[in-house]
Amino acid sequence: MRHVRVFPRELVAATTVLLLVALPGIAAHADIEVSPTVPVQGREVTVRVTRDGEAAAGAAVKATYRPGSRVSHTEALGRTDDQGRLGWTPTDAGIVTLQADLPADGAAPAATVSRNLSVHFQGVPWSGVLIMILAGTILYGGVFLGFRRLTSGPRGLPPDT
Repeated sequence: MRHVRVFPRELVAATTVLLLVALPGIAAHADIEVSPTVPVQGREVTVRVTRDGEAAAGAAVKATYRPGSRVSHTEALGRTDDQGRLGWTPTDAGIVTLQADLPADGAAPAATVSRNLSVHFQGVPWSGVLIMILAGTILYGGVFLGFRRLTSGPRGLPPDT
């Protein structure tokens, strides 16, 4: 009995390549840009929302501080202007998720885009530095005392006793 293929390999390969090339162009691409790229707590940041490389006016933007944790909280930042920009001053340091809800615009449907950021502390967190110094003192102090006790035994004994 002769086996007949319904989908020849060449047709499947050509269809796969066509889908991989054509699909990214079909979907609209939205993005959130932040300037400066490394936000600092208490300093103003410019958030720019774009759709297909052009400004997305009227997008509702919100920031979620420490997403996924028990202490997370969300702050509504407002809507973007005609150039797709919005001013934002981070109130807390840590991981922040910016989310923009873009309204429907002509042929483009409504969309949501998000971006995770790391907001840096405004200065050195001295309490963290103090805790690290204390932990190092306890750790290395214990090691020092252990070696001192180990090596301060009676002299002249063989190493295996």
